[in-house]
Amino acid sequence: MTELLVEKPQERFQNFLKSEKYRERLAQMAIKGSTSVVVDYEDLLVADQFLAESLIESPDEYLEYASGAAFDQLGFEEPVYAEKIKDLGVTVRLSGLPSLTPMRNLGSDHVGKLVMVEGIIIRTTTVQPLVTNAVFKCQRCETEISLPQTGTFLSFPLRCSNPGCGRTGLFDFLQEKSEFVDSQKIRIQEYPEELPPGQTPRNLDTDLVGKDIVDVARPGDRVFVVGIVRAEAPSFPRVGKLRTFNLEIEANFVSSASKEAETLLITPEEERRIIQYSKDPWIHRKIIRSVAPSIYEYEHIKEAIVYLLLGGVPKHLPDISIRGEMNALLIGDPGTAKSQLLRYVQRIAPRGLYTSGRGTTAAGLTAAVLPTKTGGMTLEAGALVLADKGIACIDEIDKMRPEDRVAIHEAMEQHTVSV
Repeated sequence: MTELLVEKPQERFQNFLKSEKYRERLAQMAIKGSTSVVVDYEDLLVADQFLAESLIESPDEYLEYASGAAFDQLGFEEPVYAEKIKDLGVTVRLSGLPSLTPMRNLGSDHVGKLVMVEGIIIRTTTVQPLVTNAVFKCQRCETEISLPQTGTFLSFPLRCSNPGCGRTGLFDFLQEKSEFVDSQKIRIQEYPEELPPGQTPRNLDTDLVGKDIVDVARPGDRVFVVGIVRAEAPSFPRVGKLRTFNLEIEANFVSSASKEAETLLITPEEERRIIQYSKDPWIHRKIIRSVAPSIYEYEHIKEAIVYLLLGGVPKHLPDISIRGEMNALLIGDPGTAKSQLLRYVQRIAPRGLYTSGRGTTAAGLTAAVLPTKTGGMTLEAGALVLADKGIACIDEIDKMRPEDRVAIHEAMEQHTVSV
């Protein structure tokens, strides 16, 4: 019985997609003009445990089955739109895997498997077109040859497909007839506050392919990435490829873990409690005392921290703009819980980052221009950029060199960064 079920995974995927929830999502594709549908992994795990486990172990094979089933079901829901995107197909994107794989634990056992990792984006490239199906023209007989593309470099035909020609080596790439898709590379890093003592943060390069997942997050955003682990060997001219491989992730789905105030959805119960608290005459004092309650006294400092966290209202005048946020400087003797207050603020801020001034450079605080493997340049965000629209907590600011300390003044005053 099990063998019979394994032989028809695409039909089992299609039976799963016939539920009301996913029929609505497929119908929404035509309205949005999208070519992908998001499937919640927990729903699949409840409906069909075999398919859910197979997606983890053999994602390349079973994601193809899922995409084929989604296109077939789209043909029933929206036949006109399905015919329109017949050449592009439908991409199934999985969200919410039950287990989170720490970036530090990724190894050879995960190559080719589907995993979910969490981290903070420290570098992004610009969105670039990636060729998926290249069309070439023979320079002798002008025969057009279509060749699917995989890998890093553009692959040319070995010889002309015309039996009467058979020429090798001389082909023109026809850009206007080739098929392209948007692509982007990002680099995610472990959360600084979760590092083991004495360890440097691990980072992971991630490839995003598809119009719906590129540019969904920016440097400083905390993200969950669901994708397939790939291993790529560095190559050197006249030497070849190394035996040691670098791990990368081919992203299937990216979701932001940052708690942006504009994107928070307030439930009716939370709204009722907010209105109730707003009528409390002691709410101001209660909020102040809720800041680091294990640290006694310091109410004037905690009041400043509350104003720092809540912020103010920016004013845009005809000639100038006045920022609504404030900056706070804590000065005190050693052992008076200054660092603990900073770490508390970093934890509860919607978008917080903690760094120490000891050994910090201007480029590490603001931004740095670094070369890429392909010969281009990319901008890597520093601590202040990563904490944009949030709180940057800089400890031991007196240990910074004066030329590095100057770099943070512009960010605090004008909210801009100079590279």
